[in-house]
Amino acid sequence: MGEVQYMISEAAKRTGVDEHLLLYWEKNLSLPCGRTENGHRYYTDEDIRLFGCIKELLEQGIRIGDLKEVIPDILHTKEALQKRVKEETPESLLASVLRSVLAENNPILEKQISETITKQVSQNMSFLLQAKERQEEERYRNLDQLIRQQQLYRKESVRTAPSRFFHRLLGEA
Repeated sequence: MGEVQYMISEAAKRTGVDEHLLLYWEKNLSLPCGRTENGHRYYTDEDIRLFGCIKELLEQGIRIGDLKEVIPDILHTKEALQKRVKEETPESLLASVLRSVLAENNPILEKQISETITKQVSQNMSFLLQAKERQEEERYRNLDQLIRQQQLYRKESVRTAPSRFFHRLLGEA
């Protein structure tokens, strides 16, 4: 074996993420992991580059569930390209693999992003409509209160001046 092997602590330092996060990605994204004769995990430079790409994609807002669907394609394409191209550097190989996989999965990602945005806009519109309805209800409550108050004033004014009403009825001035 001519490739350099890193223990998880060194891989975590090189990728800039915590060890537990590497283990989480490894488990949830079904990433293959090399093992020493004693059963300890080790990572190669290629694994560290893959972790770096995963970190970057997650920072750009891609969900881990979406990555889970893409990672097998990335790994399969990477293996196929390794068989065909021995001269290319690993960085350009992984970058081209990621580009091709992302290009293939772009419509899926666009659809998911569109659905998410539509859902959020719908929720915001619903909230705004409910707020508008509450404002209108408050306005009508206030209007109703003013009308009732006006009616009350009228009733009281009629009670205080019944004599004028009767004088007019009887034709007295």
